[in-house]
Amino acid sequence: MLTLVAEGGLVDVDGHGAGGWQGTIREAVARSVGTPTTTWLEARDVRGRVAWAGAPLRVVFEPGTAQVLGATLRWRQVDWQQGGAGGPPRLDAQGDVDAIAVAPILQALQPGFGWGGDLRVGAHLKARSTGAVSIDMVVERTSGDLTVTDEISTQHLGLSDLRFGIAADNGVWHFTAAAAGATLGVVSAAVTARTSPSATWPAAETPIEGVGELRVDNLGTWGPWLAPGWRLGGRLHASASFGGRFGAPQYTGHVEGAGITVRNFVEGVNVTDGTVAIALRGTSAHIETFTAKGGAGTLRLEGDAAFDESSTAQLRLALDRFELLTRVDRRIVASGSAAMRLDATTLSVEGELKVDEGLIDFTRSDAPTLSSDVEVVRRPVEPAPAPALAQAQAPAPVVVGATERALRLDLRVDMGEKLHVRGRGLDAGLRGELRLTSPGGRLAVNGTLRVVDGTYQAYGQKLVIDRGVLTFAGPVENPRLDIEATRPNLDVRVGVAVTGTALNPRIRLFSEPELSDLDKLSWLVLGRASETTGGADTALLQQAALALLSGEGPGVSDRLMKSIGLDEVSVRQTQGAAKDTIVTLGKQISKRWYVGYERGLESTVGTWQLIYRVAQRITVRASAGADNAIDVIWTWRWK
Repeated sequence: MLTLVAEGGLVDVDGHGAGGWQGTIREAVARSVGTPTTTWLEARDVRGRVAWAGAPLRVVFEPGTAQVLGATLRWRQVDWQQGGAGGPPRLDAQGDVDAIAVAPILQALQPGFGWGGDLRVGAHLKARSTGAVSIDMVVERTSGDLTVTDEISTQHLGLSDLRFGIAADNGVWHFTAAAAGATLGVVSAAVTARTSPSATWPAAETPIEGVGELRVDNLGTWGPWLAPGWRLGGRLHASASFGGRFGAPQYTGHVEGAGITVRNFVEGVNVTDGTVAIALRGTSAHIETFTAKGGAGTLRLEGDAAFDESSTAQLRLALDRFELLTRVDRRIVASGSAAMRLDATTLSVEGELKVDEGLIDFTRSDAPTLSSDVEVVRRPVEPAPAPALAQAQAPAPVVVGATERALRLDLRVDMGEKLHVRGRGLDAGLRGELRLTSPGGRLAVNGTLRVVDGTYQAYGQKLVIDRGVLTFAGPVENPRLDIEATRPNLDVRVGVAVTGTALNPRIRLFSEPELSDLDKLSWLVLGRASETTGGADTALLQQAALALLSGEGPGVSDRLMKSIGLDEVSVRQTQGAAKDTIVTLGKQISKRWYVGYERGLESTVGTWQLIYRVAQRITVRASAGADNAIDVIWTWRWK
């Protein structure tokens, strides 16, 4: 909507009657018609004149003010004249823009970014084109700072200086920019373009030259802009010279960094002593040096990138016992190499890595859940207005060129000889090799992992894993399982077998020779046949059955025995008319050696036992204390 109220009259211009108009614009307002209403222009009591006879069209305004897009524009002189014989127009103007808040403008341009703060900028302009163009314009900070607010907190840029300038005289254009702040560091640039003195703006083919510099003495000041938990450190300096054309600039320079650190103690990332040296060469960049330390190991990165019409990047990564993760429950030291290629349509990664050392403890890795008394209620979707509904039902426009980048992955990972996994009752080493690929853009894993020197906590007992094989053939979340875990140092072989897949496992008890389920459970939990169990032993078997259903996690007794360094703490009663309660403490020193101590509550002397398992049916036991003896035990069972 446009409103114009003016008063004045026609005047003679160079002898031409009614050759112009002179008067006062009492009101000139331009507003949007939508909701909310936006005022684009508002001016009042502006004196001026217009001449259209005897010469090219000419418009002159006397000093005045106007509101343009919320900013106050004050001019001391405005004289515009149409160019004659097809030439460029002539302009002679001087004015200022009062300080304006920047945050509302950024909020309108990026509604969801979280811009805020009280930064205000002003501008000064002098423009004259009478044959040759002359411009002097400066936009600079007058006060305040910018902030960005996300879901976690509000970060400040800490601006102390912000300036942008354009100066043109006799065909030479100078563009300057500078910014300084506690968070940003110092950034400055200056570019010169040489064109025709009458050109009102440099053309795309105009040659340019210039320099730019960035200096950050402490990258830690950028920490507030990172995700929560991440920390940066070190120094960064970049300098470049500009060349090429105004429409296609080229950069030649150098980027250097030293003492760079990246830390996230929650995730276990601690990269230190980083050095960076990148050479900028026109439309390409070359990584001369990129090194960092993780623990006692090193990381090296080298490669090239091109920034022309078909932008590409080729990077090569080398790890030498580099500590990727350093958490107490998540530690990975890796070596190897990988190559990455990136272009407009494809990201390809291939290489070979080896885990030199590793520990993955997921005992307490379950994701948090809502309390049982929390109920989530979804707000019903309100019906859309008719115009919006019609627009939603309209076919979506086809976006040309908006294609996703395809992933081509071929990465071989060797688990090495020192990778250990702990959690969900498992405590074992992993060996083997996996190949990671991406058919159809989805991650696929192929290979076999073997369990070595492993134990599995089940039925209240620590079982030895005799065979543990995980076979991957596609989806990473569903490998095939082939696991057998047995209780050691028994006269019969009894344990747990897990087959099927990770998403659909099948768990069963087994024994050699074959026994009933009650006998299997009795041997597994109590270490003896079920026919010798009494009421207390039956209760233990019931608890073991409940433990099978209770899921992962050590119980209170397990944590207590681990804290005092024992593998067995048990209480039993002797058989016969005079019953005595026997307390047993024991420690499994190795796979074959066991040392224990037994003492009755009504006895004055206990018995120490040292047991050596020669074979499955042959055991040597040495006793000292109440009984002093050396026994050789040979067991033969039959139906």
